[in-house]
Amino acid sequence: MDGKLNVNINIEGAPILHFSSFTLEQRFNAHHYFELRFNNDQQGVPGMISLEKSRNFIGKSLTIQFDNGNGQQQQFTGKVTKVELSQSHGFHGTVIVSGYSPTVLIDRGPDLGSYLAKDLAGIIRKATEDAPSNDLKMQLNPTRKSPVDYIIQYRESDFEFLNRLSAEYHEWFFYDGQNLNFGKPDKQEEVALTYGRDVHSIQYSMRVAPLKGKRFAYHPKSDQIFEAEAKGNPKGPADLAHAVSASNDLYGRTYSQPLAVRIDNKQEIDTFVDNEDKANSADLLQIMGSGDNPAVGLGRIVNISMSVRDNTDFSISQLGKFLVTSVYHQLDGVGHYTNTFEGITADAERIPIQEYDKPFADMQLATVIENDDPDKQGRIKVQFKWECNCNDATEWLRVVSPNAGSGETGGNRGFFVVPEKGDQVVVAFEEGNIARPMVLGSVFSGKTANSGGFSNSGTKAFNSRKGSTLTFDDKDHFLMLQTDATNQVKIEKSGNKVSITAADQIVFTTGDSSITMLKDGSITIKGKKFVNIEGTTEQVQLHSDKLIDVNGKQKIALGTDCKLIETKATKISSTSDTLHEMNAKTMTMKGDTITDIKGATLNLNC
Repeated sequence: MDGKLNVNINIEGAPILHFSSFTLEQRFNAHHYFELRFNNDQQGVPGMISLEKSRNFIGKSLTIQFDNGNGQQQQFTGKVTKVELSQSHGFHGTVIVSGYSPTVLIDRGPDLGSYLAKDLAGIIRKATEDAPSNDLKMQLNPTRKSPVDYIIQYRESDFEFLNRLSAEYHEWFFYDGQNLNFGKPDKQEEVALTYGRDVHSIQYSMRVAPLKGKRFAYHPKSDQIFEAEAKGNPKGPADLAHAVSASNDLYGRTYSQPLAVRIDNKQEIDTFVDNEDKANSADLLQIMGSGDNPAVGLGRIVNISMSVRDNTDFSISQLGKFLVTSVYHQLDGVGHYTNTFEGITADAERIPIQEYDKPFADMQLATVIENDDPDKQGRIKVQFKWECNCNDATEWLRVVSPNAGSGETGGNRGFFVVPEKGDQVVVAFEEGNIARPMVLGSVFSGKTANSGGFSNSGTKAFNSRKGSTLTFDDKDHFLMLQTDATNQVKIEKSGNKVSITAADQIVFTTGDSSITMLKDGSITIKGKKFVNIEGTTEQVQLHSDKLIDVNGKQKIALGTDCKLIETKATKISSTSDTLHEMNAKTMTMKGDTITDIKGATLNLNC
């Protein structure tokens, strides 16, 4: 290492002038861990174990700055989470102060969240809005700027949630010692390293991996399966291109997997697969090294050269530039410093993230917020029954039905019933994927259920919001359709009876024919062409307490098979301005007392 190591350590502004050792472990997508050791020379007599002087360090901020005077300073601020006293053999003990980067402030335990139509930066701000900004400063620069239609945080801490977003959307996520970065920074510091001078050991590796991947996703709104396949055209040095080519030769078959994130169109799945391909390719070329240059830092670019002997002289050969993805710093109290680091090619646009937690979702309760689907697909919006910082309504969700699809006349075949606003529903997740919720059905609560009259499952009913009911009664074996008690159709097994009841009127209509029955007792039978009342039994009766009116504008005819017209009435009356005729081969007119035939002129022809 060139130059003297300059080190400044303080805990909440109080300087630590003497220390035994300090270590700091930093990596992408993880908390950073530090450990500071110094002598406990203010604890009293030997054998006296006490943290009285150092216990106040708990929860405080530790800041360290170190450099070798070349202008590139390393700075780190973390939170003290543990204080220990190690003591043995009767000597004064060693105080061990350890902790993590302030990213632990958003790793507070499993939480929930529902985010609708927000971009990644907006989601992160909302999820971390109650984190102390003085302790955790954030730099948000995600590549994806467009909103994500819907995202759920499910039993994840805020840090785990951000880590998953980083992995699923292939965004950089790391703490640089001062700021938590989500997205690739606009500028990155570059550190020149030379093997043999400030790099003591180096391992440069190339490997193969299956890269020929295809992703697919079903898009229910358009009823399409979108798919995209990795192209395998990496950007980077020749060694990376060779590793990709060898990988494709070795793993020739293309594998297919469903997409884990939500997409809304073909372009989004193309972008995802392209980013995934870049991340997987970047992981094929790796470097590991150790040295003593304190400027090596997480997220920085190291430009490594090698001194190569050429006869009696040395020449410099460039190994390449690499992005530092992890680094481990070690300092002692007498000015010694070493580090070990790992990196990938500096041309990497996306960072490979191998380990992150994927939540496996189970069923959840929710309340229906909207059911008027603008695309008329029978979907609903719900709000989960969660107490959390952000509980937006979901996007439009499909509803599971006992039978659904299209028929010969178009759509809506099957059981088309959309849950009502305010209903409580059960939400499940396709393939256990938290990104794919769907509604299984509705459930009653203590305020909505009333099973009176439904004991022993003897009665089944389907009730609408307004009170219309379809009832199946297995005890008395009948089916009844009604709007209320005054308007109903009842089909009974007992007596093989069908009853139709209405409060005001019953109307049967087909084309130009109708039968209308009013509550006042009036019945009207209408037919535009022909009305036929026919009985094949012995008797058809027309009965009225006052009047039976048969009116034919042109003719009233009795069939030729009619042999007798009989009446017990005292009078048969017919009035007309024209001639009345009675024609028969034999005609008899008889009156037991008097037969009277009258006319202004009477003609009898024999």
